[in-house]
Amino acid sequence: VLRAALSNRLAKVQGFLFRAAFLRRVPSFFWLISENILLCFLLSTIHSTSKYITGTLSLRFRKILTKLIHAHYFENMAYYKISHVDGRIRNPEQRIASDLPRFCSELSELVQDDLTAVTDGLLYTWRLCSYASPKYILWILAYVLGAGAAIRNFSPAFGKLMSKEQQLEGEYRQLHSRLRTHAESIAFYGGESREESHIQQKFKTLVKHMKVVLHDHWWFGMIQDFLLKYLGATVAVVLIIEPFFAGHLRPDASTLGRAEMLSNLRYHTSVVISLFQALGTLSISSRRLNRLSGYADRIHELMLISRELSADDKKSSLQRPGSRNYLTEANYVEFSGVKVVTPTGNVLVKDLSLRVESGSNLLITGPNGSGKSSLFRVLGGLWPLVSGHIVKPGVGSDLNKEIFYVPQRPYTAVGTLRDQLIYPVTADQEVEPLTHSGMVDLLKNVDLDYLLDRYPPEKEVNWGDELSLGEQQRLGMARLFYHKPKFAILDECTSAVTTDMEERFCAKVRAMGTSCITISHRPALVAFHDVVLSLDGEGGWKVHYKREDSSVQSEGGIVLTALSETDRQNDAIAVQRAFTAAKKDSAFSSPKTQSYVSEVIATSPSVNHGVKLPIVPQLHKVPRALPLRVAAMFKVLVPTLFDKQGAQLLAVAFLVVSRTWISDRIASLNGTTVKHVLEQNKAAFIRLIGISVLQSGASSFIAPSLRHLTARLALGWRIRLTQNLLKNYLRNNAFYQVFHMSSKNIDADQRITHDLEKLTTDLSGLVTGMVKPSVDILWFTWRMKLLTGRRGVSILYAYMFLGLGFLRTVTPDFGDLTSREQQLEGTFRFMHERLRTHAESVAFFGGGAREKAMVDSRFRELLDHSSFLLKKKWLFGILDDFVTKQLPHNVTWGLSLLYALEHKGDRALVSTQGEISDSILR
Repeated sequence: VLRAALSNRLAKVQGFLFRAAFLRRVPSFFWLISENILLCFLLSTIHSTSKYITGTLSLRFRKILTKLIHAHYFENMAYYKISHVDGRIRNPEQRIASDLPRFCSELSELVQDDLTAVTDGLLYTWRLCSYASPKYILWILAYVLGAGAAIRNFSPAFGKLMSKEQQLEGEYRQLHSRLRTHAESIAFYGGESREESHIQQKFKTLVKHMKVVLHDHWWFGMIQDFLLKYLGATVAVVLIIEPFFAGHLRPDASTLGRAEMLSNLRYHTSVVISLFQALGTLSISSRRLNRLSGYADRIHELMLISRELSADDKKSSLQRPGSRNYLTEANYVEFSGVKVVTPTGNVLVKDLSLRVESGSNLLITGPNGSGKSSLFRVLGGLWPLVSGHIVKPGVGSDLNKEIFYVPQRPYTAVGTLRDQLIYPVTADQEVEPLTHSGMVDLLKNVDLDYLLDRYPPEKEVNWGDELSLGEQQRLGMARLFYHKPKFAILDECTSAVTTDMEERFCAKVRAMGTSCITISHRPALVAFHDVVLSLDGEGGWKVHYKREDSSVQSEGGIVLTALSETDRQNDAIAVQRAFTAAKKDSAFSSPKTQSYVSEVIATSPSVNHGVKLPIVPQLHKVPRALPLRVAAMFKVLVPTLFDKQGAQLLAVAFLVVSRTWISDRIASLNGTTVKHVLEQNKAAFIRLIGISVLQSGASSFIAPSLRHLTARLALGWRIRLTQNLLKNYLRNNAFYQVFHMSSKNIDADQRITHDLEKLTTDLSGLVTGMVKPSVDILWFTWRMKLLTGRRGVSILYAYMFLGLGFLRTVTPDFGDLTSREQQLEGTFRFMHERLRTHAESVAFFGGGAREKAMVDSRFRELLDHSSFLLKKKWLFGILDDFVTKQLPHNVTWGLSLLYALEHKGDRALVSTQGEISDSILR
């Protein structure tokens, strides 16, 4: 409202300035120009504040929506079910980290623009009706509604197009994130060519769709610009000038009367144009909402599915013990008639009945894919219990309290070393806080005490990149020792440690009184277990119990396969035979084995972790100067002016020159229109309107084509830069070296996808934006020299150099601030991608709350920095808008007065008055 009131007063003052310059009233002009400068500064302040509020509103929307999504996404393992069970959403991190901020940004801009349009519409409708006939309001409204209806009929389904584009962007980025996560395995297998083919194929699909989107924007933009912008401007001119040919606004014959008419014309022009813009903004809101619907549908779908999957149905299962599937709580683990079914419907185990008492140890064997780990996905609630009855301690506590899961590759959270030991518990959730001496004891038990000296205790580290598989397994053992559960599920958790460490681990677990449920193929572990569950991979199973006399008793199970051995049964049979031959005493305690282990340890070299390894200096290359780097980049972007990119640049230059020429013709048209009004030459005015319609058609082709070429230039440059980067990135394991051997933490996946897209978009806008001002400077300098001479040109250039020099001295370092913001965006996205990659391990640990706390902390850090950057932009934006947009208008008014004072014609003549007004308006 304040902005609208200021704009209205500014329009009146500029009308008075027109009259003062026309009548050469210097004192009055200086009073008015002083008021105009003050109003311009206030308008710049309001404009920058409005942008700041819009940005703050966007952050607020993002905070609210992210909080709503996280509330359900991290509840009841919904993050795991979305990616591994449900299957309706393939890349949730794309929707949370990319779609959501874009939706919030565009929504806040839409809210601000529509509120501004409503305010302006009401204000200027009242002002227009106060001095002119209401018919002008009806004409404007009829035109805007008619043009809006026509545009809606022609409009493509931009919402669906944007939704598909974001989906393809997410799938493309997911491949890069996958490459980052599995860089070491891919490098070992030499799979970079295979990964490159996947990435290139997905990138080509994305580019193909983006070309379709750009083409639709181009042809629709021509229709929209013609109806709403250029033809609308011609209609506005008719509505502006019409009352000055008839009615009380018609000028009288005196010079003072014509000056008053020019003042009224200036204000009337501002009112009609502002009213047209306000109604036009409201009319195209439907198109903007259509575009937003693409983002909104994807975000809403994620929220609905998260809410659906996070709905806790365990209580209902507990309350219905007579139903086909339910859970109860006890101090033992029991499966009764349980069927294990994959999310895709494959049956792995049928009607399993088994009881594991506290104090006994169970070994589960079977071929790959037989359902060994899947059994505990059902036990932990990751997969639904289709049928049967499960009894376990700590119902509703996942597998992290009474039952603790230790996988083959334990999940290592981003955090301190202490965080790894107490995971998934956070520091404020500890009943008995882990002391430093307790940490030392836990790490000494697994020979990891040297990690205490590697980093400061409070330093947060991505331990998954720091530790080897053996170190990660030992860290998982220490984590188990800290939690002291009743049951421990050991899923090949000792495959990468020494036999000595494996023996010490088993002894420690026994000493704690923890019952072990072990998944393994190693016959040596048979001696530590008194029950074996053997799965045959075809849905059948068999249970073997060891009695006190060391003999084996087999109990009933379901055997679905033929009597002859199959390939899928070989692994299970081998362990069964080893179990049959096992004695009561531990295999590790036999004198022969003990002698062998002692001999191996004695001959192995000792490792002194206190001695720091020598640092191998990396190759350092002196960075090139900025001009050389820019030249090298443009050599990639535009190798020659005779290729496709060069032709597009030449086409951009041609369109810019054409638009500049048409802009000059439009300025001339405006001045000539006023001249015809002063002369009351209606026939010449009608001919001028015909010329204006033709210029509108040309402008409606040139402007969208220029936008289309700019977007195609950005897309072409993105293709070239991506191909150039991938050529080096996916050769000789460079991707692995970037992530694991570089001294810097480089988020290459973020840079190749998000940052590169933003760079090429901004760069194409910068290049085309530099061509237009360059052409405009040359063209309008020549035109201005014809009107005001060298002195006027000198005054304008002196102001521009002083103003831009002043701005340069007060400009904050937006480069570093923006780079930091992109880095935080990349970190936030990486945390979600990492969660998706390790969703099963996190779900087994019940670490949803811990992961939510880490992701939320990164998100708060991002919001704080974005808010700080907005404040910097707000303060600088006031000066920038005032110096570069508002003050130049005041300089132009001064030059207009200078031209009027130096004009030598007879001011009593209508032709002279028309010439002066024509030149001032230009």
